[in-house]
Amino acid sequence: MNQLPDNPLYFKSPQVEATSGAIWLKRALILWAVLWVVVSVKFIVQPERKSVYPCFADSSINWWADRNLYDNEAYSTGFRYSPTFAVAFSAFAVFPPTVGGILWSALNIGLLVCALRLLVKEIFPGSWTRMQEAGFLILCLVGCTRAIWSAQSNALVFALAALAVVCLKKERWWGAAFILAAAVHIKLWPAALALLLMARFPFQLGPRFATACAVLVLPPFLTRPLPVVVQQYQNWYDLLTGPYRTLRQAGLRDAYTIAENFGTYIDDRVYTLLQLGMAGLALLWCLRLARIATSKEAYFTGVLTTWVCWQLLVGPGTERLTFLLAAPIASWALIVSMQERCYRGLALTAWLLLVPLGMGAVERVLLPVAAWSPAILPLGILPLIAWQMAYFESRARENRMSQSEGADTTEAAQNASLAA
Repeated sequence: MNQLPDNPLYFKSPQVEATSGAIWLKRALILWAVLWVVVSVKFIVQPERKSVYPCFADSSINWWADRNLYDNEAYSTGFRYSPTFAVAFSAFAVFPPTVGGILWSALNIGLLVCALRLLVKEIFPGSWTRMQEAGFLILCLVGCTRAIWSAQSNALVFALAALAVVCLKKERWWGAAFILAAAVHIKLWPAALALLLMARFPFQLGPRFATACAVLVLPPFLTRPLPVVVQQYQNWYDLLTGPYRTLRQAGLRDAYTIAENFGTYIDDRVYTLLQLGMAGLALLWCLRLARIATSKEAYFTGVLTTWVCWQLLVGPGTERLTFLLAAPIASWALIVSMQERCYRGLALTAWLLLVPLGMGAVERVLLPVAAWSPAILPLGILPLIAWQMAYFESRARENRMSQSEGADTTEAAQNASLAA
């Protein structure tokens, strides 16, 4: 009898698959390293072009000079982060812009890659091969490059959110609390994730998170005179509650953008009610996840996905670059849908709208023929929401069926034993 040759085209042994996966994982990590090198070259050649790093560095310089951090013309541009962030960014601002920018990019890329790998290892349900992890990292790279290129802080915010979820899974309550508080002091909206998690862990996380937020308010008071620091916090509060709160910028992409581009006017008060209503629905869904999730990993993945979807669809200050948050979630959904043959059309649609079609360059190309192209990004959240709900509900249903079949089998075996 003719035997098939020992060729990977015919059969791949586990050893061959593991080796191939390790090679592709190494390649994926090299691609991320190449991204950092390219961004570093950009900081050497054009340190201030298409980058928010100068804004961050100037905030630290203004802090030590006792100048108003939030003296932004018409509250439309400039620094909007906490005084604590301005103090912390001094670690980069002390260097020349080129060196500081390179170090800032290294921090963002390094923490993001670490967080993505921890999501695969600790949070995402099921077991992942190295080949799947490599594919996940490459898909995320495609979706995160634009925001990293501009030196935005969204990569750092998502990395902190993922690390906090990992800490919660391991019941490291104080670690999770301080990591979440750090994210909130960069951008306020990660507080929504903290609230969703506190609904499940009110006593373990709630007091610790409040304490951590209070502790991180204190560093600015240790660096400048008390009246100056109090005034800086007052200026920040005025910015967040003043014209900036309702001022619509051209770069915003959310449910309001969908309404604008399809000819529907939404009053600001009505939109605020929509935001609160969607927050309530997100909370209800997370409480349901606590009941139907088949594992801790499934629950935490669902909560992280819910937070990302809420923030990007109706959350405050969602710009085009904020959609970096969606890249890891949409990439996870795409890989899982293909692997488990679960609502692949929804996952693929979400990934296409949120990553390649949602890029600014594609939007500008489509704009002359499709005036609604700015709505592509927020529209991509809708199939992602639908996929998530369908996926977790179907897995919960399958789990109940398997448990029921197992109970029936056990009962039949017991009856047979009694009859014998």
